[in-house]
Amino acid sequence: MTDALQPLLLAEALMDRGSYLSGIYTKEMKEVAVDLKKREEIPVRRADKTAAFVLISTLEYFEKLAAILSNVSKFERLTKNPTEEIKHNANRVITAVNAATNATHLPPIQGDYSLGYLYRNEKTHKEGNPICQIISQTPAPTYALAKRLNKILTPYIPSRYCLTSSVEFLEKIRDSSGAGTMVSLDVESLFTNMYCVAMGSPLGVLFANFYMGETEERVFSQHRCPRTYGRYIDDIFVQADCEDEVEALWQQFLQHSALNFTVEYSSDDRLPFLDVLVTKTNQKLVTTVYTKATNLGLCLNGDSECPAWFKTTTVRAFVRRALSHCSTW
Repeated sequence: MTDALQPLLLAEALMDRGSYLSGIYTKEMKEVAVDLKKREEIPVRRADKTAAFVLISTLEYFEKLAAILSNVSKFERLTKNPTEEIKHNANRVITAVNAATNATHLPPIQGDYSLGYLYRNEKTHKEGNPICQIISQTPAPTYALAKRLNKILTPYIPSRYCLTSSVEFLEKIRDSSGAGTMVSLDVESLFTNMYCVAMGSPLGVLFANFYMGETEERVFSQHRCPRTYGRYIDDIFVQADCEDEVEALWQQFLQHSALNFTVEYSSDDRLPFLDVLVTKTNQKLVTTVYTKATNLGLCLNGDSECPAWFKTTTVRAFVRRALSHCSTW
């Protein structure tokens, strides 16, 4: 594949054309794509957190999935389809909840549904290409109910240290000095370690934030909060006075939760967090836009057949992010 062809194909892959005939996606390209799709020995998967595709062997693909599914503490082999039983039990609970309150009524589950399904994306940005396993809940009977519960329960999450976007993170560190030690804490396999909640469920992020929020409340009731602390789901940014304070904080998190945390120290006084690169100077923290090493630098080809408004919106999004994330010109 030539360098000029790759961005064209990426742009084409995102378009829903119906019966419209493309002037870029030729008959030969379609034949190659169809042939590749038929080759069962080579699954084509999206890479995690980057606009790229990964071609791997079927054997390797299923070996990694089997290693995950063999964990009996998180997965159970079924002997029958439990969809109807799940729907019946959920409706029984819904009826009881609706009878007990006049404030919020949950709609009963009606119609035909199926089980969720497991798929995985390759983490090409991490050593060894570990996998990100996601269980899609969209066909499941409780998917709509989970979305409704997520909306109802979100206001009750402990949110003192919770960030919802890069903009909130930038506001938190805007007036921070350049003193101290910068680190990021990351929870290892947060979603797979939460009971009965998987990445892909509408309640996944809510349960993750609730668990982490409760853990933070316990930790900071016994340990002084660092000079700067913020968390986006399971990614934590810390600016502490010294490395000993970081070590003490790390031990507190291990003590007050059932999770394992990794610690990444800043390198050359620079530390990425979300899509922000934070640089420590003598006076303050300087921020710029951060892109992962696996970023292909490709977004949308200017000569593609996408509408002009879509191209303009794409450019505006990049400009807005540059203006919001960069602390200096």
